[in-house]
Amino acid sequence: FAVRLSAGVAPALAQAPSAKPMAVIAINNYNELSKDIGWVADLVGPPGSSAMIQAQGAQFAQMFDATKPIGIVVQSDGVLGAKVLGFIPTNNVQQLVGMLALFGMTAQPTDGGLLELQAGAAPVYIKEGQGWAFVSNNKETLANVPADPVPLLGGLEKEYDVAIKGNVDAIPPVFMQLAMSQIQAGLQASTAQPLPGETEQAFEARRTQAMQSMEEMQKALNDMKSLTLGMNIDQTRESVYFDFGFDFKAGSASAQSMDYSDVTTDLVAFSDDNAAVTMSMAGKIDPIQGAQAAAQIDLIRDQALNQLKNDPNIPTEELRTLASKTVETLVEVINGTMAAGEIDMAASMTMTDGMGAIGAIRAAQADSLETVFRELVTVAKEQDPSFPPVNLDAAKHAGATFHTMAIPVPPFDPQAQAYFGEAIDISIGMSAEHIYFGIGKGNLDKIKAAIDASAANKGAKAEPMKMEMSASKILTFVAEQAQDPTMQQAAAAAGSKDKARMEIIPIENGAKFRMEVESGVLKAIAVGVQAAQPQIEDSPF
Repeated sequence: FAVRLSAGVAPALAQAPSAKPMAVIAINNYNELSKDIGWVADLVGPPGSSAMIQAQGAQFAQMFDATKPIGIVVQSDGVLGAKVLGFIPTNNVQQLVGMLALFGMTAQPTDGGLLELQAGAAPVYIKEGQGWAFVSNNKETLANVPADPVPLLGGLEKEYDVAIKGNVDAIPPVFMQLAMSQIQAGLQASTAQPLPGETEQAFEARRTQAMQSMEEMQKALNDMKSLTLGMNIDQTRESVYFDFGFDFKAGSASAQSMDYSDVTTDLVAFSDDNAAVTMSMAGKIDPIQGAQAAAQIDLIRDQALNQLKNDPNIPTEELRTLASKTVETLVEVINGTMAAGEIDMAASMTMTDGMGAIGAIRAAQADSLETVFRELVTVAKEQDPSFPPVNLDAAKHAGATFHTMAIPVPPFDPQAQAYFGEAIDISIGMSAEHIYFGIGKGNLDKIKAAIDASAANKGAKAEPMKMEMSASKILTFVAEQAQDPTMQQAAAAAGSKDKARMEIIPIENGAKFRMEVESGVLKAIAVGVQAAQPQIEDSPF
């Protein structure tokens, strides 16, 4: 891999070199990596999978120092190209070269005690060091290699099994200018003329917004310090996760907008850790980003209103007016929330007594939706006499007014009845600052309880964003409804380490977006794959 990457980089026009690498790739040492892969293999494969992997890799591992990582460092070469330095821990370069020869890549001695490897259009050079094989596309790079190159990885090999880090602030400006010019050309092409049916006003608004987005993208790139993509198998956490991280220059506007140091929520009880699915999001809204989002929402509003104005399928002018009013009111609430500068929402789904969910969203002037909701109910009844009855003002609690309805579940749909009962109970409530919703049996009582519990713990510490699913709870519920033995086996296999989650993790001047699955999820997937194997083998495709 290091050899092929080295061969693929070529120089061009002049630009000042940077001592800081533009990119770093790190692969954990063989001992740790093979143990991690073996752990996953034992989870999803037959017994003894890890031992088989160790045995198969033993000969391969003999070529390397199994206690040290493999790395690649990419630096600017002073022109529109790069100098690549790869390093492989080995005391047997000839054995490594012999393995490469099996793939048609032959090495010949050249000046300076180097080996020249023909691995493509450009040659790659190999230098044998004390315990290392150094690989580069540039002879001068190999003239002064470090005795220990591991510090060049910056600790990336300790954080992940495999990772790549791009230091955006080390990329020569000309590279960034070329990239931005390509993006700008694409934006200009997409805003060169109005879309079919687009008004002149909407077209100008869309073009202005596109140019503003371009300017903000340029600012973000100027502020950006680095991007990191990493994968890790963590036996201590009993999980596998993928991270996409980014950070900005200290003190920059972008770094300040990513400040998650004091994130709190007033809706903590709506995200129940014991539920089958939970979701929460909280934090401050950056004023600049909020204004940009509001401008985009205004553009969408104008497009929607234009479509409503010209939609021949709307039967009456009364309905057209109400639809337009609904769109305008929703946009006012959303933009008001953006201007208030805070986001706070949470929801959870339970599957213990049928399927049910509750949720809440902080929204500025949420009660302005009350009038629109009542008018929508009135018009719905007029347009469709069979529309389910809505119990307006069904309850009032903590400053919120709730409306409820029950949608009958057809008796010929036993699966839906198993999920919800004979009717799907729905609640919606609005207060001055919040919108509440619920579905399923007893959802209104659960909403009230969550409001009270949240009020008792107002300003609770929160995570910027988190969505979590319990595989065992979901599979158990589905298995009970479908009477599926495979689902039952998968639910049992998931056990207690059964979470799949997505979350934002704050870091200094930035954040990581993490996707993680615990060991029980992998076990459950393996059960499903094994159950499907006979069908796959019998398939004619």
